[in-house]
Amino acid sequence: MVKKIYVKPLLNEEQLMKLEGQLLPKNYFKKVIKNEDVDVYKEDGSILLKLRVNVLPMKNIEKAYNAMIKHARKQTTTRGMVGGPTGEKKLVTNNNKIMSNIIGYFDTLSVRQKWIFKQANMKKPICRETSFTGQLPNKWKEVIPLIKDIDTQYKKLFPKEYKIQHKAAQSTKYVIDNTAFSTITTNLNLQTACHYDKGDFRKGFGNLVVIEKGKYKGAYTGFPKYGIAVDLRNGDFLGMDVHELHGNEPIDKISKNAERLSLVSYLREGIYNKCQGLPLVTDSYFEKARKKAKLFRTRKHPKREYKKTQKNKKVKGKSYKKNNIE
Repeated sequence: MVKKIYVKPLLNEEQLMKLEGQLLPKNYFKKVIKNEDVDVYKEDGSILLKLRVNVLPMKNIEKAYNAMIKHARKQTTTRGMVGGPTGEKKLVTNNNKIMSNIIGYFDTLSVRQKWIFKQANMKKPICRETSFTGQLPNKWKEVIPLIKDIDTQYKKLFPKEYKIQHKAAQSTKYVIDNTAFSTITTNLNLQTACHYDKGDFRKGFGNLVVIEKGKYKGAYTGFPKYGIAVDLRNGDFLGMDVHELHGNEPIDKISKNAERLSLVSYLREGIYNKCQGLPLVTDSYFEKARKKAKLFRTRKHPKREYKKTQKNKKVKGKSYKKNNIE
């Protein structure tokens, strides 16, 4: 039997605006749902969240974790408001370093990628394969079974939204197998600041799963407006309205090396809007651009590139000779 909870707003819009971009303190949420199947409804009757516990196969969770954990540990400063405030600024413009990464497919380029295509004099792609997906295909294959499990729960709990999103996802080549998703965001040991998700398919519904290693407490994912949160754990599936302000409490590690790896699976609105009918741009296209850009730099600044090669590349403990420069 699925428990039903009905919630009313505790904060007004002005109070929510002040919370946006801020990190929630420990024990912020007074109501935390733990280890039970629950549907939570807003005052207008719409769904705020649906939690189902122990519905994802552990075998696929373990395979996915082992395949992507090294990539998930990479740090970035490009995740906008999610990373929390920097200095005295209430709304983030320059992030803290956080372990938040993208796998699957994406519809924007980094500043460096744009620079590489400019140097290579090649056309910039609109949508693309991420580096993890393109450069580590065997590891990517190990992640897909878990994504399919997440897709199954999404279809079961939100059939109307799933049908619309799945059709949209399948209209492009930038889709993860036969799922409703194009993209996965991984967040490792990250306390996300209060934020609204952006860039996802607006007619769909959000979701979150967690892979945990070691022991920890806290890190509850919740909605300040309604004062309610979820203690999401291994094997659980959380469907949630990501367009309501949400964030999580700090992680309280019990084991020294405890890890909380969260996965957000979604369809990029930009991929659906901009890349229907376009061919799949794989990492091989990026590799071609990297090589052409390097050749251009070598010709333009031969001495600088020679010194850089000597410093960074060693062959049996010896620097490359001039005629070994690529």
